[in-house]
Amino acid sequence: MQAGSRNDFLPVIFCRFEGMRTVIAITLLSTLLQFHRVNAQEANTAKELEKAKAAVKGSDGEAPDYNTAGLLLEKIVAREPGNAEAWYWLGYAIDKTNAPDGEHMPHVKLALTVKASEAFEKSLLPGKDVYTGEIYIQDPHTKILAVWGTQAMYYLYNGQKDSAVWCYQQAAHKGGLNRTVMNYFRQVLDECPHNSWLFFNGDMYLYYLNSLQLAEKYRPDVDCIDLNLLNTKWYPGWMASKGLLQTSHSPVDLAAVERIKWTTTQTAIVRGHDTLISWALQPTDDKKYLSRSARLLLDLLQQNAFRKEVYFAADVPQGMSLYLDSFFQFRGLTNRLVSKTKQTDMPFVMEQLRKLDDLPETPRTYLNNHDNVQVLNNYRFAFASAALIALRNGDKATAKQLLGAVERKYPEHVLPFFATATRDWFQQLKKKVAGETSLE
Repeated sequence: MQAGSRNDFLPVIFCRFEGMRTVIAITLLSTLLQFHRVNAQEANTAKELEKAKAAVKGSDGEAPDYNTAGLLLEKIVAREPGNAEAWYWLGYAIDKTNAPDGEHMPHVKLALTVKASEAFEKSLLPGKDVYTGEIYIQDPHTKILAVWGTQAMYYLYNGQKDSAVWCYQQAAHKGGLNRTVMNYFRQVLDECPHNSWLFFNGDMYLYYLNSLQLAEKYRPDVDCIDLNLLNTKWYPGWMASKGLLQTSHSPVDLAAVERIKWTTTQTAIVRGHDTLISWALQPTDDKKYLSRSARLLLDLLQQNAFRKEVYFAADVPQGMSLYLDSFFQFRGLTNRLVSKTKQTDMPFVMEQLRKLDDLPETPRTYLNNHDNVQVLNNYRFAFASAALIALRNGDKATAKQLLGAVERKYPEHVLPFFATATRDWFQQLKKKVAGETSLE
């Protein structure tokens, strides 16, 4: 190399160094801009999602706006197809557009049912079958069942039984039905004798029982009545036309029954000149009304006058069952209406409780849905209720036996409590049975 040749390379090295710095600076700037865009997009998505949620829920006295919510959510899932929470709320917006409430069940559209189901399916994490976002009212699995169950009710109302069965097949295929939960409702039906009535409330009861009786032809002899839907205009008339709802009203008068103002009134079920039972019927709505459902149920019970067996699901609220608690005979997962107060056959109950299913250690797919956990906790509370009855009867040994059995049969790692308050109630009952606190 000739003298001075080293200096000849310095401009070249300097230029390369300057070029490299420029490339690094441009790359860094591009990364920062991209990061800023991502952050801005995420912030925008979060803002749009909260606005959509508020539109679905309704706020500040405003009615829900499902159209506005749907438009916002469709924009989000178009640019972020993996946004599970947006899919969940979009499913709700579509479903509520299709059927805002039970009154609209006979008018749902299959195209919207399919769209709502697809949205709820996309809200579940692939491979994990769980939803981790904010829950509005029900888990996505329950909503898949509900949208297809509602469509099934539409077909049944219009005399298309095969199409209704197909709807429940769709619900099962898409993850809306769980076999462990199905077995629970099978046992609810099993507690009811042949040709009895079973009164219940809630989507899980309506669609699981309907699926069992319709698609699986299991215990179709039990006449199942949804107490919530008795408040609608269409359901009571439909039930009456099928011979499932006993009523003193003509079809025209039945449709005209409304809730009425009510104060606590001594009410009776009589047959001929005999009073079979009498009780203080309190208001069922807003502490001053008797609901349409309550009036129709009361009419049915008075017309029936204990000729046909009447059962209520054990978790039906007091008001919905007309405050008839004193005439309920505890059966496990149900209560039987009887004409003698507080009549419980404990040997029978103990035998019934022994029949209740254990829950599978694996796979515990029912845990993917909080609504399933809440329903299955009725197993635990069947034992707890029996223990409480035994304790009130002064039979502490049986009460201890029952609580020991339930903890072995349904340990918390297999069946979690669905709320802290329910765990606290159960722990308090254990203390009462152990004699650590007094029985109130």
